[in-house]
Amino acid sequence: MDNYVYVAVAAIIVAILAVFLVLRGRVTKQSPARDRFAAPEAPAPTTHREQHHEGLADAAAIATADVAGQFLGIDTTPGPPDELTRIKGLGPKAAAVLHGMGVTTYAQLAALTPGQVEKVDAAMGNLAGRIHRDQWLEQARLLAMGDIPGFEAKFGKLGG
Repeated sequence: MDNYVYVAVAAIIVAILAVFLVLRGRVTKQSPARDRFAAPEAPAPTTHREQHHEGLADAAAIATADVAGQFLGIDTTPGPPDELTRIKGLGPKAAAVLHGMGVTTYAQLAALTPGQVEKVDAAMGNLAGRIHRDQWLEQARLLAMGDIPGFEAKFGKLGG
């Protein structure tokens, strides 16, 4: 239980640092009084990365996911996220918990070790036990491999 406290404290510290860094990049020095009436400078064009992570909430979420992913021992930057809610029994609330822990792809979910599964299950709150009961790892393994016929044969028609 003490490890969860350390992870929570570390996540908060990282989130605060991320917010500080984002704000530091946006705050500009006050211009001298003689320049007060000068035309404002045009904003510099933003890159794709800056546009994607512009909000403070995004920066905090990324920092928290990185820390949580390190706690689980997984790579939190594997590529674009998958639609985890395609897994039977895994709804938006469970997907949000998984995203918060840095699990965003079928391959990550399928590759969880038994110890990592227990940590994820403990973080699920009211949804604890669903990871085993609904066979999320097996479903994720089939979806990660792109085996839609195998998935549908075992778990039923795959929704949109």
